[in-house]
This record gives sequence, structure tokens and C-alpha cells, in this order.
Amino acid sequence: MKIRPVALQPTPQPPVVDGLAFILAWHLDRLDQDTVLKKLRSSINKLIESGTCERAYLGKSRYRENFNILLGGGSKALVQIGAVDSVRQKGGIRVECNPAKFADSDARQIHHVMRGLIGRHEYNELMRRPLLNVVHFAVDIYHAALTRMLVRYDNAQRMSMMAKRVGKGGVIEGYNFGSVRSDYETTAYNKQQELVHAAILAIAQSGSSGFNDDPLKANKIKQLKRVLGGPEIARVEVRGKKMRGLPLWKLSHQTNRFARFHFADLSASGTELDPLTEKSFLAMSRQDGVKAALEAFKHTEHARKVHAFWRSHQAAWWKPEELWQQACDALRDTRMFPPEAFEPPDSHSEQPQQKRCRLR
Repeated sequence: MKIRPVALQPTPQPPVVDGLAFILAWHLDRLDQDTVLKKLRSSINKLIESGTCERAYLGKSRYRENFNILLGGGSKALVQIGAVDSVRQKGGIRVECNPAKFADSDARQIHHVMRGLIGRHEYNELMRRPLLNVVHFAVDIYHAALTRMLVRYDNAQRMSMMAKRVGKGGVIEGYNFGSVRSDYETTAYNKQQELVHAAILAIAQSGSSGFNDDPLKANKIKQLKRVLGGPEIARVEVRGKKMRGLPLWKLSHQTNRFARFHFADLSASGTELDPLTEKSFLAMSRQDGVKAALEAFKHTEHARKVHAFWRSHQAAWWKPEELWQQACDALRDTRMFPPEAFEPPDSHSEQPQQKRCRLR
């Protein structure tokens, strides 16, 4: 008798900060800015010559100086200095990076370069009151596949499903929710497929020499095998694309976008439907969204059973309140900001003798 393997329960991992951009309220009038930028350009050019930084070519930019800090972990931090419109722009410095790709010393390296350019004291003071421009949070769910789930995203306004990526054989690879112009975009997609693609691309870009003669290429092949043999991974992302200069300490009070996601785990036990009704409901949910599918069955003889099917398969492993708190904690753990940046301004005036925490 063949024993069927027990499916592992989907397990959300702690959220990571997968994208970050913030503004520092560095304000100078036009005459002072010209003088300061002239000195900064000399320092930036020296950093570029030393290999610490590289010039960033962005086309049209709202800042007068644009360069990347090259980080030890292999990623880059884009730094933009000198607001073109000092009246409308909220600050004269913008920094963009991906903390999820940081090595241990990368945040420290960014601080070191910026202190050298702006000055230790002034930079530390500016970092106590950063303004969020962009923040992306991502949660990887191990042992989860979109083919065994239904995904619903609730919004106070009308829900818009931007796109649905479908692979060969009709395998669902991901959903995007929200409009291009909205402040937030949310998505759920097959992370393992993305990892496989990245691993294959890395092998293709490593050259045509023999596998055994190229340790680097052999290592990339091992990485591909590791991904292929690893667990299925579904990723959920909440992308705050337009945070509009939100003070960092207000982030935890914002709407929890993770709570708008609802997952039906089709591999878990629950109310069953006859095969034709189930197939119709699943197809409609994936094509038009769960809300539209439930509405379509509303006045049919199957309405009660379809709603029971949806409710009974709700994923108990999805705990958005915990995830939102963990996401805010993950931003603290990046070491990009000092602890007081996460506290309301009034809390500092109440403790004037308290020594300020330093950036690492």
C-alpha cells in the first residue's frame, strides 16, 4: 500500500523590507545650495575615483547630484542631493536602497559615506526625522502554491486586479492588485519561479566555459539545484509607492494592508462542492476575483454551499496583525535609522537629559 506524503502546512516567514526610499529635510536657499554643492561635487568625485561610489544616470531627476554607494553585499544605495525645486520638495537629500539585500555592514557603510559628505552632527540630526517616500514589505510563505489557494484582496474602494501572470499549462504565477497611479500596490506571486529564473539567468551570464573548470559557474548550478529542490514559496508584497513624506514614527499607525489579504487554502479540509461547481467557482475566482465570483453565485441554488466552501477554507496560518507589527520591527532592524526616529517628537522634549542613540 502506497502511503501519500503529508503536505506541509504553509508557513509565513518574518517580513522583510524589500524596498526603501526616504527624504532628509536638508534645506538651503539657492545661493547656499550652489556653494555647498560645489564642495560636495569634489568629495563625490573622489569617492567615485576610489571605487566607493559610482555616478547614477537617471535622465530627468529632481535632484542636482545623483550617485550610488557601492555596498559590500553587492547592492547599491542611490543618493540624490540638492533639490531642483527647494520650495516644493520636502528635503534636499533622498536615499533609496533595498535592505533585504544588505550584508551586515551595508547600513554602516551608507552612514559612513553620508557623514563624510554632510558632516557627522548634521547627518545624525537629519536622520532623527526622516520622511518616508517609498517602503515595500514582503512576506514569503513556505510550502504554499497559488494553484492550491484562492486570493482575495479587500479595499474600502473598488478592487482592481491589474494583471494575472499565467505560465504554461495554465499555472497561476501571480496577481497584482491596485492601479498604477495608486499610492499602494499589493501582489501575491510564485517566488520560487522567480528564484529559478534568476538562477538560470546567472548561469547564462557566467560565460560558456566548461562547468568543471569554472568554480563560479559550478556554484551557480548548485544554487539552481537547491532552489529546484527547495519548498514551494508564495510571496506577498505590500508596496507603498507614494508615502508622501510620512514621518517614520507614524508608519505603525497606517492601515495594515496585509489585513486586506484573505487566503482560502484549498489543500486544507473544509466544506466540499460537487466537481463541476467547484471547478466553475475556482475558475471564476481566478479570472474575475473572489468577490465577483461569490456575487455571481449569489442568487443560484449553489450560493450557500459556495459561500460555505470559501469560509471553511480560510487560512488559519495567515495572521496579518502579527505580520504588520513584524514588518515595522523589520524596518527598525535594518539599522538605517536611530531608535528615536520611530518615536513622536514630543517624547524627546520630555526627556531632555537622555543621551541620544547613535547610528551604527
